[in-house]
Amino acid sequence: MGSVFLPHLNTGWHVDQAILSESERLVVIRFGRDWDPVCMQMDEMLYRISEKVRNFAVIYLCDIDKVPDFNDMYELFDPMTLMFFYRNKHMMCDFGTGNNNKLTWTLDDKQELIDIIETIYRGARKGLGLVVSPRGKYYFVYNVAISQLYVFLRRHRFHHITNALRLFY
Repeated sequence: MGSVFLPHLNTGWHVDQAILSESERLVVIRFGRDWDPVCMQMDEMLYRISEKVRNFAVIYLCDIDKVPDFNDMYELFDPMTLMFFYRNKHMMCDFGTGNNNKLTWTLDDKQELIDIIETIYRGARKGLGLVVSPRGKYYFVYNVAISQLYVFLRRHRFHHITNALRLFY
């Protein structure tokens, strides 16, 4: 339901303009498919934090089926990808996963996502192109593995296992 309230970027031009036009705040773009359950979960989280981060970040959604212009350039192959831009520059964050270009898993904790966005914003203001995530490296590696396993099991209809897995993350 959160995707209804967040602004959508419907063309490649709109994506470019969103990145180019914002000079003081971090631009956060969720690339994915609006109908995908993983995207819906992240959209809800983004909507819930949007008011709390509005002074230093602006959040947009972009459906990769409607706007395929960036799929190859940003390697948008995951169900959901969160990317960060500041003053027309792609911001990278070391989550401890090896891929510093984007966040490709959902988060269940609002404060965790706020901390990530704020850390990237503060690093960007200092002129850094790469910042280190506020959470520990092994924490993210564990969460990514569990999150990806959960998505795989849900996709292949292993509901009894996914219900048990919810206890761990």
